[in-house]
Amino acid sequence: MQRNERREFQRLELNPPLPGTLGTTAVSVLEVGVLGARVHHAGPYDDSHADLRFSFEGDAIEMKCEVVRTLPSVFDAGYESGLRFIAALGESGDRLRAMLGQLVVKAFEDRKDSTGTISAGKQVDGDKTVRGVDAQFISYRLDENGMWHHRRVFLPEQPAVGFTVARSVDSEEMKRLCDVYQASDEEGRRLIRLFAELSVSGALKIPPRV
Repeated sequence: MQRNERREFQRLELNPPLPGTLGTTAVSVLEVGVLGARVHHAGPYDDSHADLRFSFEGDAIEMKCEVVRTLPSVFDAGYESGLRFIAALGESGDRLRAMLGQLVVKAFEDRKDSTGTISAGKQVDGDKTVRGVDAQFISYRLDENGMWHHRRVFLPEQPAVGFTVARSVDSEEMKRLCDVYQASDEEGRRLIRLFAELSVSGALKIPPRV
């Protein structure tokens, strides 16, 4: 494995945060990805494991979590806890990926560049990109000359410049994703990697369903 390959999954900051519960404690979900979340709550939290519950557009999402750390919030009164997802309850894994895919597309729409040429909502079909069909992967790398190279890989590491997705027969959709990535700034490219990772997590069944 090359040194510049990265296995961690991106997280998306939620603005506004989503209300939810961690066990019986009311929380605001500040940031979420397929592997975990960051939540805000009024008082200290002592349990090491709990279920996180929140909703998005009427769909309930419930995740079994390990509480990795709890610290006083540096931005507001109260505390923040970092959560690692252990398992998804029922359809929650698919619902979480669908939510993240929708929010990433919206984030791109909000970040539409000054020339008016970048609009992920028009160029990328989120449903085609988010849902991987099997656990084989394709890595797309952008070289220093602006040329794209892609190859099948056994492990879904994310390259330093580019992204890795679950294998898809829709090559036109991947071309559009490459175009959006190449025209984006650093934060836009981070969002593209998050978007690509949704297909990877779906193929790998991360987090596992219980």
